[in-house]
Amino acid sequence: MKLSPPARYLGTVALTVLVGALLYLGAFLYQMGALVSAEYWLYDAQVVKQELLAKHQERSKIIFTAGSSAFFGIDSQEIERRSGIPTINLGLHIGRPVHILLSEMVPYLTRGDIVILPLEYEHYREETPYTDWFTNQIMTWHPDYFWQLDMTEKLKFVRSVLPQRVLVGVLAKLMGDHLERVRTRALKSPEEILDRIRAAWNNPDHHPDKMFSFLNLTPHGDAIMTTPESALEYTGNPYQLDLDFVEPEYFWSTLQDFFANARARGVQVYIAWPPTMKAKLDLTSPRLHKTVQAIANKVRKLGIPILGAPSDFQYNADMFTGNIYHLTAQGKAEHTNRLLERIMKEAIPLLHSAQSSH
Repeated sequence: MKLSPPARYLGTVALTVLVGALLYLGAFLYQMGALVSAEYWLYDAQVVKQELLAKHQERSKIIFTAGSSAFFGIDSQEIERRSGIPTINLGLHIGRPVHILLSEMVPYLTRGDIVILPLEYEHYREETPYTDWFTNQIMTWHPDYFWQLDMTEKLKFVRSVLPQRVLVGVLAKLMGDHLERVRTRALKSPEEILDRIRAAWNNPDHHPDKMFSFLNLTPHGDAIMTTPESALEYTGNPYQLDLDFVEPEYFWSTLQDFFANARARGVQVYIAWPPTMKAKLDLTSPRLHKTVQAIANKVRKLGIPILGAPSDFQYNADMFTGNIYHLTAQGKAEHTNRLLERIMKEAIPLLHSAQSSH
């Protein structure tokens, strides 16, 4: 049967779209693992922190997880010293989505553990894990994450990536062997990472030369050093609390599922508030107060206890390095003291009570 010109035209368009889609998908899959610009130190640091979790897998412990506000703002060694409970800080980067923060510790949890989530305020608005930042990290140094997704999630992932990023990945894959900058991004083996960090910890004269490096980790997962950073310019409220409160399904369902799983395994879970700059976050503002109260109410509705109030963890600007979440050494000491006060008052007595009843 002879097709009419309009039918032939539509068939040609459909075939062109199909071929184009297949070519794009092929390019996308080809460039997975291309060593483009990304935060490779996170790959190294995650290897170290997984080792810390494995080391304490069979022991009751305190675990903190959040973004860099926890990494730079908590002294886990001091908390361990004063509480008598092994303490690990999993904090690294605010861009790591909540399901990563929670799922990475699940295999290592044991009855009696205390998990504290001083999540940055931005997390409470997460509608999807597939941000430009996150997908870029996955495609460069953790492509196994993508391959393990089910088909629906793979499609969501692919759709979230800009074509420009795919092109950059293809070029890096094609030309990588000829570019020194690309070759220097080659991933270290877990064995090399762990050998180097152990050597650093065994060296009393070790002083890391970079803030954002796996060699800037203590044996508890905290950052060793902080340095002054250029103050970022912000318009409006930098903590994104001046917007009407929303309840994105991704964040809240992830948190709820984790809490239910943890509670069933005899693990205590607490929400804590991140350190914030008084000058940048006016909690007396009716609109901001309303938003924070809505978050707290939602957390309590899930049955998750909260340590303190947001105002308990506000500090003067000189306690920060320049970033609204990065504390100086003095700020870190003060923030740790305030957290520990509430942990000792609320979480640890409950732990001892639970242990005595078994």
